Amino acid sequence: MSFYVTLPSDSSQHFFPDNKVSNYVTQLPSPIALQGEWEVSLAEIIYPHTWHNVNNTNNLFGFDLGDGKFTSRRIPPGCYETVPDILRAMNLNSFRDKIQFMFNSSTKKVKVKAENTAKVVFEKGLCNLLGFEPQVIEGIVESPHFADPHAAFPFFLYLYGYSVPSNCWKRAGSSFKNSNCWRK
Repeated sequence: MSFYVTLPSDSSQHFFPDNKVSNYVTQLPSPIALQGEWEVSLAEIIYPHTWHNVNNTNNLFGFDLGDGKFTSRRIPPGCYETVPDILRAMNLNSFRDKIQFMFNSSTKKVKVKAENTAKVVFEKGLCNLLGFEPQVIEGIVESPHFADPHAAFPFFLYLYGYSVPSNCWKRAGSSFKNSNCWRK
């Protein structure tokens, strides 16, 4: 026999008002009595994406349209789901005759085309999301690395769970853990 138990973070706010999405206790509607040995595993997790991949530390780039005047620009901080979203935020449409960015969805690379003496200056941060190293680009250059809008955040998610006998839980103030039942 097997079964699933769904443990949403917001289902027991009445019993556990200090619950957070990242750390919570759930009150089951009825006890689950297990006899013998059981294996417990995680079947599914839903983790909300709540952070910006572009922020004030990685949103700067610059360009020179060939007239010797360097212009720096910042794209708005936010959560950019795709590389084309980042390229649209760079908003260089009015300069398309001088500078173009193209994303190839098959190769996952960005190509920059700077006409004549125009230049694109990539600082550390934004360039990494587009697959480039910090550099000044002249002419036509393809990113040496894959473009990845989430490259700024190495993603590790650690999950910890306990399966303990029901007699190990007691209500003691706001703590439900009986330390005598936890083994190191």
